Amino acid sequence: MASQFRLTSSLGAHSLNNGKSVLSDKEAKQFLQEILGEEGLDVVRALIDREATDEELAEETGLKLNMVRKMLYKLYDYRLASYVRTKDKEIGWYVYTWKLDLARVFEILAVRKRRILEELAKKLEFETTHVFFSCKKDNSKVPFDIASETNFKCPQCDAIMDFTDNSGTVASLEEEITRLKKEIKSY
Repeated sequence: MASQFRLTSSLGAHSLNNGKSVLSDKEAKQFLQEILGEEGLDVVRALIDREATDEELAEETGLKLNMVRKMLYKLYDYRLASYVRTKDKEIGWYVYTWKLDLARVFEILAVRKRRILEELAKKLEFETTHVFFSCKKDNSKVPFDIASETNFKCPQCDAIMDFTDNSGTVASLEEEITRLKKEIKSY
């Protein structure tokens, strides 16, 4: 499934049908739910494969107009939706017609994962370049230099600190980094 969403480097395009494929992807759906909430997914579903005004979407979803607009503006902030503004000649007000561009969801997810990957790499470097001591009472863990400054007594509770083998933490970080790298390549 991931290959279906592979970016073409020069065009930045995805092969999807303006939303249905995005909503079938667990991670992409979770991201949309995170920024819009469950009701926001109803707005997205109502807008898939077509253009509609915010008033039409409010009527179709049964949500208040201001809620629909708020969700559309969130999508717009992420550049996942765009609109065309036209003036209604009868009443003189502007009408906003919206459409989705959900292909960017996967670009956003890849950027987020790259940031997480950077943080994990920093943490891995710290874990592999330091020796740690921990307190058995409160499970606090400190590097050797801090432990030696406190005479190997816990800074929180004053209990004796023992050497901590962090090889499990290092292995977990390495696994997570490998997993994220594979996921990022799939975009």
